[in-house]
Amino acid sequence: MSLEQEVKFACSDFDRLRPILEENKARFVHRVFEHNRVYDTPGRHLRAGGKLLRLREARQAVLCLKQSPGDAKTPGHVSSQVKTWEETQTQVVDPGSMHSLLLSLGYEVVFAYQKVREKWQAGGCEVCLDRLPFGRYVEIEGEPDRIWAQARTLGLSPQEWSGKSYFDLHQQWRAANRLPPEESFVFGPEEEAAIRAEVEKGAESR
Repeated sequence: MSLEQEVKFACSDFDRLRPILEENKARFVHRVFEHNRVYDTPGRHLRAGGKLLRLREARQAVLCLKQSPGDAKTPGHVSSQVKTWEETQTQVVDPGSMHSLLLSLGYEVVFAYQKVREKWQAGGCEVCLDRLPFGRYVEIEGEPDRIWAQARTLGLSPQEWSGKSYFDLHQQWRAANRLPPEESFVFGPEEEAAIRAEVEKGAESR
């Protein structure tokens, strides 16, 4: 089990950030397309207990359980500085079989989401440039002091950080745009195919 501390910033201009990362000797890690499925009981008992069970498929599949630290009963603890999760994860060789196993245990897929994640190592942090169907965000994970130092380096305002999950940010975006409720956020079939091809082409060129 590890402790994950992170913050998010809405940022539509990744092209502005990449030269800053390179100038500050950040290391590019990878750019991947992610498909995520979140599982819970029909009564949403995991969410009620401050837990999130997710099967992520990218370059490899990973099963992850996130839970609020201590006795907190909310999905992720948000302090005045960062959002904190306790995280346990393991690599999955056969995601299809794992999906079937979870269903057989009584879980169901309560929502799915996709994103393109471009990951960098910078200043002792993981800096992720995330493209989602409803917007673009920078997620910085690390120790709080290093997170805020990296945010300043990138020109991200400390007053504009968010401790919300992408699920909650999506709900907020739908409400602001007067759209009907929808928990999943995935790209349309044609857009997904184009994005996957773009990501694969980019991986081949590096």
